Amino acid sequence: MNVEPTRRAWAASAARRHALAALVCLPALAAAQAPATALPPGAAASAVSAPEVFRRMNAERWISRVVTFADLGFNGPLVLGYPETQREIALPVPPGVPLANATLQVDASFVRADGGRTTLILSLDGFPVSARPVAAERGDGSLTLAVDGTPRPSGIVRFNIDWRTAIGRENTCTDSRTPGNLLRIEPSTRFTYRYDGSAVQDLSTAWAALPSSPLIMIAGNKLSADAYDSAWRLGVALERAGKRPRIKALPGVGDVVDLQGVVVPSALRRIPAFAALADGGKRRIKEVAEIGALMALGQAGPLQPDIVIGDRATGSVLAQALDELRAQLPAEVLEPFAQWRAQALEGWGLQLAAGQVRLTNVFGRPAIVVGPDAGAHAAALFSDSWQQVAMGPSLVVHAADEPRADLAAVSLKYLGAKPATLDVLSRADWTAGFDIGAVAMDGRGPGTLVMDVAAAPGASRTPPVVSVFLNDVLLAAKEMEANGRRERIMAPIPRNVLSTRNDIRVSFVRQQASDRCRESPEAYPVSVLASSHILLDKIEPMGDFSGLISRFANGVNLLVPIAYLYDSQNTLPRVITLAASTGVAPGRARFIPVVDVGPPKIKGPFLAIDVPLKDADRSDVKLQGGRLFVGEESERPLLDVSGLNRAGLLEVTRIGRDAGAIYRTLGREAPPMDKPMRLSGGNIAIIGMTGLRAELNTIDPSGQGMARESRPSLTERGYWWLLPLVVLAFVGALLGHAYRARRRNDEDGGS
Repeated sequence: MNVEPTRRAWAASAARRHALAALVCLPALAAAQAPATALPPGAAASAVSAPEVFRRMNAERWISRVVTFADLGFNGPLVLGYPETQREIALPVPPGVPLANATLQVDASFVRADGGRTTLILSLDGFPVSARPVAAERGDGSLTLAVDGTPRPSGIVRFNIDWRTAIGRENTCTDSRTPGNLLRIEPSTRFTYRYDGSAVQDLSTAWAALPSSPLIMIAGNKLSADAYDSAWRLGVALERAGKRPRIKALPGVGDVVDLQGVVVPSALRRIPAFAALADGGKRRIKEVAEIGALMALGQAGPLQPDIVIGDRATGSVLAQALDELRAQLPAEVLEPFAQWRAQALEGWGLQLAAGQVRLTNVFGRPAIVVGPDAGAHAAALFSDSWQQVAMGPSLVVHAADEPRADLAAVSLKYLGAKPATLDVLSRADWTAGFDIGAVAMDGRGPGTLVMDVAAAPGASRTPPVVSVFLNDVLLAAKEMEANGRRERIMAPIPRNVLSTRNDIRVSFVRQQASDRCRESPEAYPVSVLASSHILLDKIEPMGDFSGLISRFANGVNLLVPIAYLYDSQNTLPRVITLAASTGVAPGRARFIPVVDVGPPKIKGPFLAIDVPLKDADRSDVKLQGGRLFVGEESERPLLDVSGLNRAGLLEVTRIGRDAGAIYRTLGREAPPMDKPMRLSGGNIAIIGMTGLRAELNTIDPSGQGMARESRPSLTERGYWWLLPLVVLAFVGALLGHAYRARRRNDEDGGS
């Protein structure tokens, strides 16, 4: 079959449809535009004079955002086809803030091997915005949608994709499935919008408006202990919120900065400090005035912080850099520069009160400024429990902690999961997530997941099936009665399944029925009820990561060498990743910088990063002269390797009764760590350039402990028949004992 003419015809018709869609979407797009007084991005770069550059930067309030599917966690293409033909994706936006120039660029392609009438329907916030037939065998399904700029109080734009195929058939039951009709949506699909930064009025909105990879700016590569402490705590809090924090130090003289993509306005290139930055690429800072020029580029420059860690030396560093830049400016630029300086640095340059967290303007954009001593309270304030309470632009936090009580159960609704009702035709999934720190307390952790569900009866006599997953591991499943009443599923949680971040998935599957094809199958509702919860059990320490993660949630001693504070930009990502991977609660941890004078004295659980602990139990892992030994006998080790570099090792150990973990860098350079690792039932983790490379359990290498833990009880389905036998045996023993006692009494009476 010659498909090229068909493909060209489809492309031509698609072009006409796109043009028509653009005309239809023009009113919505016009409504989303910024007011006439607003300046488009890059307006300062087109200014004809230096004074005009600073005046335009002063007036610029708009913040640009680009969110790709890759940012949302899609590591590969999203493929829709039988049986999953629909998907809803939440696109994050600042809650309650109007959007401007919002568009959704869908990068997609399709193949159709099964024919039929295929339709692609796209909806935003529940309203269809595009519907088109697809007739070719393969082709490009990309298109651009205009998104209404209406504020979303929920902080999300719901994007729904419906890829469906109808097969024409006679009044006989034939297979109507179309597994060969597939839609592929690429991770490069992007949601682009702008919002008015002045509309962000409180800390709660500012935290919710953070991008997927927020930039934490520190005052320099050498930090005080308080500032370093605040930085790693905020980084772990961002990881718990599903973000990927980046660390950037304010550059100093002699530092190399990357100016790729930075455009210096032509009107400023006559000033020496700006002219030195105009060539782009990587450049070494030669004088303090160039640091001031980097700051004065505002949103066009490389310094665009979302969170700033204040430091006592910050004010003087900023003042000196901007004073040196001011000395190079011509007289006509001084007044607009002074106005920009007062507005763009109002927050970072002012001294912060003890425990203060402030929303303010930093380099022309809203940013959260955290005091050097406020990191622990700020991290707890921005947790799920208290984030909505941060309703002011400047708060002094005296205390903030997760609610703790002697409870045996924790509601999923308390953990942020929302009860929902779903219409199920063949299959539908309900998902939720929780952090281990929200449920682990006082030596207890998740023991059993209890899901309360209900389903309406359907046309099929085959009952629907509900399956419960945790971290993609099937925990329990049952056939539902589907009578509209509550049904409960008890799903014990194996310890090795738990991680620092846990994802729950409840899958409903119905058998479609069509009365011998005289009726079209219809969806029937199911619900996940608000009474669903997690039962907590005592978790006995077993020397593996899963037990350690549960204990770390209550508080931990975090130890780092003092040298880490002198290389903050490179060491903070490592500390954040290891703390997030092991379940350290940022609001409850104790930070201990260790100097090289004797072993540190600690009490309680611990995470030591490149800090040797002499009192730790004898380890199965030894590092000697760049060689890695794994095994009890050094004469015959399990592993003996030398020459490793850019690698690290994390091991569970004990000091007396206290359990903890020690991280050691293998080789001269540590591996890059940009995201947390999922640790489970091992006690040794080897980390490489791409993250976790191997997880070993030298205590129980055969997994016997896990097998004993998962052994079914007598009350489970496979052994229910033993209970009557046990009861009968017990009753028989009682009757036999009574019979013998009666005979003895009769014999004694007869004698």
